[in-house]
Amino acid sequence: MSKHSWKTGVGLASMLLGMLLVFQFRTETNVKTYLPQFTTASELGIKWNRIQTDLNKKEQELRQLRQQLQEYNRDEELKSLRMAAGVTPLRGPGVELALTDVERPLKSYEDPNLFIVHYAQLELLVNELWAAGAEAIAVNGERLVAQTGFSCAGTTILVGTRKLAPPYIIRAIGDAVTLKAALTIPGGSIDSQILPFELGFKIEIKDSLYLPPYKGSSVFNYAEIVPEETEETVPAGEEELETADAVENWEGAGDGEVL
Repeated sequence: MSKHSWKTGVGLASMLLGMLLVFQFRTETNVKTYLPQFTTASELGIKWNRIQTDLNKKEQELRQLRQQLQEYNRDEELKSLRMAAGVTPLRGPGVELALTDVERPLKSYEDPNLFIVHYAQLELLVNELWAAGAEAIAVNGERLVAQTGFSCAGTTILVGTRKLAPPYIIRAIGDAVTLKAALTIPGGSIDSQILPFELGFKIEIKDSLYLPPYKGSSVFNYAEIVPEETEETVPAGEEELETADAVENWEGAGDGEVL
C-alpha cells in the first residue's frame, strides 16, 4: 500500500469517527430534552405508580359510563321530566292546608284588610313547603310550576292568571310529617303571619292527594337553550363582587330606599 493510500484511509476513518461522535452527542441531547430525568429508580417507580393509578381511575369511570348507558331508559327519563315540569297529574301522600278569612264580625275600629288572606301569605306558605321538600304543590286545583306567580287585583288573589276565592286549599305531595313540622314550628310562618291575624287555618296529613297537571302556557318567546360548550361562566372574583354589591344594596334599603 502506498503512502498516499494510507493517508486517505486514515482520513476517511477519522471523518467517520467524527460523524459517529456528533450523532451520539445529538442523540443524548434529544433524550435529555424530551425525556424526564430520574436520578433514582425510586422516582421512576413513583411515576409509574401515578400513571397506573390514573389509568385505573379512567378504566373505572369508563365501566361506570358503560353501565349507565346500558341502564339508560329514555321513557323513564321523559316521565321524570314531565313530572318535574308539572304537565302530568300526580298522586301521593302529603299535607292539605285550608286558609280562610276571619269569620267573626269585625269591630268598627278594626281594619278589614288585616283580617283577610293576602297573596303574600299564600306565597309564604308555598315557599315553606318547597323548602321543606315538597315535590308538587297545587292551590285551589291550580298546579304550581316555575312560571307560576302570586299577585292580587284589589282583594282578589291571582295564581298565574286564575282568580282564587276562599277557602284557599293548598295541597302538597311529599314527606307529610316533615312538611307539617316545617309549617307548625314555633315562631314560624304560621305563628307570625297567620295566627296573629285570626285567619282560619287547618292542616291535615293525607295518605293520598291528587294534583292536576299544569294547564297554562309554556311557550318561551325570548329564552334560548345555550349549548354546554358555550355556557358562560362568571370570572373568578366577580361572583364575590356581585354578592357584596347585593348585600350593600340590601343594607341600604333598610334606611327607606326602594330596590
